[in-house]
Parts: sequence; structure tokens; C-alpha cells
Amino acid sequence: MVRLVLLAKEVEFVLIETDPFEGGRLPEDYNLRHPFKRIPAIEMDGVRLYETDAVVHYIDAVIERPALTPSDAETAARMRQIMRIVDNYAYRPLVWGLYVPVWWREGLEPAQEALEKSRQALGVLDGFFDTSPDACFNRWTLATFYLASVLGAADSVPQGTALIDECPRLREWWNGFRMEPVMAKTRSKHTKF
Repeated sequence: MVRLVLLAKEVEFVLIETDPFEGGRLPEDYNLRHPFKRIPAIEMDGVRLYETDAVVHYIDAVIERPALTPSDAETAARMRQIMRIVDNYAYRPLVWGLYVPVWWREGLEPAQEALEKSRQALGVLDGFFDTSPDACFNRWTLATFYLASVLGAADSVPQGTALIDECPRLREWWNGFRMEPVMAKTRSKHTKF
């Protein structure tokens, strides 16, 4: 998510890849950047921040163009609502419930609960096409990158692909957005996108 925002803002940066998961390695001084030793963490002009939400809002505030937060108060609130939905209701079932078991655990089947929660989250997010398309879909916002990051993982496994396909507008949007240069520059060997 952070890399997508940096690329959208056309900011040059140095990426230090690290793995905070199961036996992964962190730079020795990483606790200076993130006391809980998680990702992401950023240092920008002497300002050190961690936690995705804080980082992306800071980048959007200090690098004004292009603005990734809508100027209209309601649309900005809807953008934040989508971000919180992704954080609280979509990330865990789509990434840890579908993607991780299938991609990283050699094809384990996702739990039924993960499928149900993923379907619900995707359906709710799809509803924003009717109520607030400018909060995420019609133009790039911070919510665009939150959603794209999760869809990139979920769509890398058949179960996630099938669930996204159940939401035709979301599928159409994602099929277009995943081809954007910012997505291509963040493509990982660990996903299809």
C-alpha cells in the first residue's frame, strides 16, 4: 500500500525488503523504525513513521500532488470508511484466510468462515460503486491502494478469483487497475499481480 502511494506521488524511494513473519529477517536497527517489528515503516526527511494509515496520510499531506484524499468531506469520509473496511473486514479473510493457506501452505483449503467473511466484505465494498464511486473507483484515492493490495493477493488463488468474480463491477474495476504502471512496479513473485 505504501509503495503504491509513493509511486502514485512519483516519489523516489529506497525499498528495504524485510520479512517480519515466521523466521524472517529484519535489519538489526529495525526496532528504531518500528518498535513492534512489523511492516511498514518509513523515514522521510527525518520523520520516522510506522503503521500504514499514518504513513500514507502523511505522504499524501506532505506531497500535495496528486491529491489522494478527496476534497469533498463526505467523499473523504467514504474513502476512510473503505480503508477501515479493508483493514478490519477484508484483509484478514482475503489475505490470511484465502491467500495464505492456498499460496503459502501448499494448497490448503480455506476455512468456510474465511470464504463467507470474504464474500461479505467484497459485497459491501462493491456497494460503494452505487453510493460513493469517487471514494475509490472513479479516481485514485488512498482507498484505491488499500483495496488493490488486498485484491492482488486474493485474486492470486482460485477461491479469491471466484469470489471477486461474484462482484462484476469490482472485477471489471480490478481488471483495469491491476494493469496500471504503479501496480506493475509493485508486482511480487508471491502473487499473480
